[in-house]
Amino acid sequence: EQAVVVANLNLGAGKKAMNMSDFYSAHSLFNHGISYLRRGHWNKHYDLSLELFNLAAKCALMNAEHDSLKMLTEQIMHNARCFDDKLQAISVTVTLQCWSGNVTASVELTNRTLSSLNEELPSVVTSATIKQYVDNKKAQLATLSDDTLLNYPAMVIPSKILAVELLVKLQVSLAIIGEGAAMTIIPLKVIQMSLTYGMSSYSPSAFAQYGNYLALIGDDFEEGCRYVKFALSLMKK
Repeated sequence: EQAVVVANLNLGAGKKAMNMSDFYSAHSLFNHGISYLRRGHWNKHYDLSLELFNLAAKCALMNAEHDSLKMLTEQIMHNARCFDDKLQAISVTVTLQCWSGNVTASVELTNRTLSSLNEELPSVVTSATIKQYVDNKKAQLATLSDDTLLNYPAMVIPSKILAVELLVKLQVSLAIIGEGAAMTIIPLKVIQMSLTYGMSSYSPSAFAQYGNYLALIGDDFEEGCRYVKFALSLMKK
C-alpha cells in the first residue's frame, strides 16, 4: 500500500530528527506517519504501528505534550500483543507521573512492572537488607577482574534493558519522597543484572555509586576507588 510506504518514510525521517534532538519535528513526522495508517492497522501492520506510536510517545514526553502522550500510550496498552510490547509505554508513563508530581503513582507503577518482570526489590529494606546486598556483591565481584568485567557482553534482552531503565527511574522517585534505604540497593540490583544479562548504558553509574558507598559508608577506600575507576573505563568503552 502506498499509505504504508509513506508511513515508513515518516518513521525514518522522524528517527533522524530524534537523533538530532529535534523532538518537535520528530513528533510531527511520527504523527504524520500515524495519520496514514488505515483502519485495522494494528492487525495488518503491527510492528510499524507499535514503533510509530512508541516513538511519538517519547517525543510527546520530551515536548511536554501530555494529552498527546496519554492518547498514544492508551492505544499502545490497548493494542499491544504481549506485556513486553507495553514496556516502553509504561516507561514513558512512569516518567510523566514523576514529572507531573504524582511520584507515589510513579513508584507504584514501577514496582508492579518490575514484579511482572521478576526483577522486583524487597518490599521492606532495612540496614540488614542493605548489608546482605553489599556482602553478596562483594563476594561475587571478588572473583572478577576489571578486565573480565570490561569484556562482559552488552545487555540485549529488551525486557531486561527496560527493567534497568525503570530501576534507575525508581531511584529518582525514591529520592524525591525520601526513601533512602531502598535507593541504596538499586545500584546493587543494576550490577547484579549487568553480571547476569550483560552491561547496559546504566552499568557505569551503578558501579560508580557502589564504589562511593564502599568508600564513604564502608570505609573501604581502596575498593571504592577501584570501582569508580572501573566505571570510568566502562563508560569510555
